[in-house]
Amino acid sequence: SEVAENIYPKATEPSAGSELSSDYCRVNNDTFKDGETLTYKIYYNINFIWISAGTVSFRIDKHGNRYFAEAIGKTYGGYDWIFKVRDTFQSVLDATTLLPIKTTRIVNEGSYTKYDQVTYMRHSRLADSKMGKSRSTAESKVIPIDQCVHDILSTMYAFRNTPIVSLGNKSKYELDMLLDRHNYPITLSYKGPEDQTKIRGVGSLDTYLFEPKLIAGNIFKEESGMKIWVSRDENKVPLMIESPISVGKIKAILTDHKNLRY
Repeated sequence: SEVAENIYPKATEPSAGSELSSDYCRVNNDTFKDGETLTYKIYYNINFIWISAGTVSFRIDKHGNRYFAEAIGKTYGGYDWIFKVRDTFQSVLDATTLLPIKTTRIVNEGSYTKYDQVTYMRHSRLADSKMGKSRSTAESKVIPIDQCVHDILSTMYAFRNTPIVSLGNKSKYELDMLLDRHNYPITLSYKGPEDQTKIRGVGSLDTYLFEPKLIAGNIFKEESGMKIWVSRDENKVPLMIESPISVGKIKAILTDHKNLRY
């Protein structure tokens, strides 16, 4: 199977993000700090039964003017016989804009595999995508990109830094995300605060509720339906996520955290 590589450029290498006007795409980071780690338990629902299926963990570290973000998702060994998942996402982000400089995505889901490494050349609004079933068979293709396009990981960290005070009830926050060589507009609708949201294994906490517009396809059967409950504090950590998928529903619940900023 594919193994995550060390995608992180050396400190002496030029930063693609630095070639971009930082004012135009700037995202001020006020929510997370170096070394933050978030771990979630994934539940799968079918026929009204919730099954504990696996975990996904997020970690972000800062080195110089860059953040190095990684997410690892995997099913439990006892669940592998139903559908085995071993996914790795890695991103090098510009610390000023939170935009990706380099992204690597390694997907192993059942019999489906994919390797996709993207190097962003923002000064020319292009990206070099090396994509294939594996690293050894990946083919390179240069594609046009929007100046401020994000990847999967940078999208999450950018959304967390959206100032709540600037969002009225049911207002929206939008950005573009690059996935599988396609540019997708992502919309996050703010639904307002919720008092004492019940979260399994955690308790009742005050939260903000958001509803993103999804990319309908093989996994998500419709564009709407996902709900994200975020901690009502300065960390703005996603505490619980629910979403319908092609068959059944999934739920992710925060089970562990380290090095929160607040």
